[in-house]
Amino acid sequence: KHSPHVAWRKVADEAVILDVDTANYYSLGGTGLRVWELLSKAAAEADLTAELEDEFEASPGTIARDVRELLAALRKERLVEPA
Repeated sequence: KHSPHVAWRKVADEAVILDVDTANYYSLGGTGLRVWELLSKAAAEADLTAELEDEFEASPGTIARDVRELLAALRKERLVEPA
């Protein structure tokens, strides 16, 4: 799920994310935006992958890898935390 110290808005076709603790801004577009939107529902990694497999034309292995890598990057920046 999104960390409690994060504020965000969808602007055009991207998520603009602010870490209010550090004042760092981030943006996610495309599939990253969709993952971020799904995380607002505190979705598990498997649920995110399944949802994206239904929405996008890519191999399940590619989607799973990309979701795993994005979540790792978001965790590293402390933008998400376990639900």
